[in-house]
Amino acid sequence: MKIVAMIPARMSSKRIKKKNIRLLNGKPMIQYVIETALKSKCFDEVYVNSESEIVKEIALNCGAKFFKRDEKLCADDVGSDLFVEDFIKKIQCDTVVQILPTSPFITEEQMSDFVQKS
Repeated sequence: MKIVAMIPARMSSKRIKKKNIRLLNGKPMIQYVIETALKSKCFDEVYVNSESEIVKEIALNCGAKFFKRDEKLCADDVGSDLFVEDFIKKIQCDTVVQILPTSPFITEEQMSDFVQKS
């Protein structure tokens, strides 16, 4: 059974500009989630799903994989069901766990517990 973590990181947020790459204690906020997902060892692969080249660079530098989201799936009115469906159609896996980049304090244990109970 292949379990994949998918971290969505759209750059076109209207409320808080570039929130996913805002620095928190000197690191982009998304980096905390990427590193935690990788350290948790409960995922076969960790992907960051974004249209942004900046986010791609962060993901790859952390050791995650990058999934280039189509620009049409980055609009404010596009729900997560649409970009997750696109991801599932293109990335082979049995289970996708979506982890929000705005959750920098989530722990490895919380991730592992969730995956084990799912």
